[in-house]
Amino acid sequence: MEILDPLLVNSEAIFRFLALNCFYSAILALLVLTIKLLFPRLPRTFEYGLWCLVLVRLVLPTEFSLSYSLGHIGHAWFNAEIPDVINTANWLSNIAGYTIYQSDTHPLTCLKLLGLIWATVSLIVAYKFVKLKFKLSKLLTIARPVEDSWLTNQLNFWRREFKIRRQIIVIDSDDFLSPFTFATFSPVIFIPAQLLKEKNHQVLGPIIAHELAHIKRLDALWLLFQNSIQIIYCLNPVVWLAVRRLNSLREEICDREVLSTQAISGEQYGKSLLHVLRLNIGRRSPELFATFFLSHKKVFKKRIAAIGRNKPMNSKMLFQYITVGLCAVFFLPLGWQPTMTDVSNSKLPVENEPIDSPFPAHIRDEYQAPVLLKENKKNKIFEEVELNQ
Repeated sequence: MEILDPLLVNSEAIFRFLALNCFYSAILALLVLTIKLLFPRLPRTFEYGLWCLVLVRLVLPTEFSLSYSLGHIGHAWFNAEIPDVINTANWLSNIAGYTIYQSDTHPLTCLKLLGLIWATVSLIVAYKFVKLKFKLSKLLTIARPVEDSWLTNQLNFWRREFKIRRQIIVIDSDDFLSPFTFATFSPVIFIPAQLLKEKNHQVLGPIIAHELAHIKRLDALWLLFQNSIQIIYCLNPVVWLAVRRLNSLREEICDREVLSTQAISGEQYGKSLLHVLRLNIGRRSPELFATFFLSHKKVFKKRIAAIGRNKPMNSKMLFQYITVGLCAVFFLPLGWQPTMTDVSNSKLPVENEPIDSPFPAHIRDEYQAPVLLKENKKNKIFEEVELNQ
């Protein structure tokens, strides 16, 4: 407990921030699930944007509010009762200060216990993330780029197709059986060495195309933010629900990006996925800290089904982005501010109008305001008083 004391100086403010943002994220998650229930054929890109808003809400100030936003409307709808109960820190402070074990020097409170559990789980998640980062960095230092003319031509073709100007390096690895992309500004594509040894171009072509779709979308940059949220809010089940759905939608969107170019048939693309799946049968799925070609095996059937009914991406993409932006303006400001009264429009007392006052009428009529004396008159009065004394 002595070790935790320096860390708990601002613990109440941190606890309030995390607790309220967890509550806000739960509200947004329920909204997204309701929208998905009402519109089962919701576009994947639009749904992906809505789940991104759930994670973005977790880093915004709890008091963030705008007029005509969801928080402002909720504040007016509930007549300022429920929102004020949520927004006040008193109930949070009472929960945090509840003593579980009484000690003479360092009593164990709920806040200290939650802080210890949160710190432990966060360190475990952060350790896995950092461990994988070091592992990938080590592979980059010892691995050599794959030198293959066909592979180079494929990279250049898809770079032109997706208008990617960044330099891309392809390396092989025996440590991973699923291809994935690492880094954002200097992307590196890891290809299983077994796939390169087979030299099956019908399999490697869709893999390269899929990974470049991730590079085009800057998914690695978003994943860095997503992983940070997972570390900070490791005990929030809404975060893990949103992350799981985002990982699934991300793969489906990249599949659509590739198939929309019509450079690869759906049949060839599906066979490539099945080939990679066979390599991973009986093995644990790789960590979702990088952009992997193969996501969780339970999602695999949905990806195959989505490939079978794939439709080319149309011009409505811009409309979807604008709609997500409008949803962000409406959904994210979940805080509320007290309504300020306009003094200029307030009713002023009219002359000769009766005034409500606790004083009797004769006192109000005989009352005279004190006269302020100038500085020279004050000095003369003080001099006369001194002379008389």
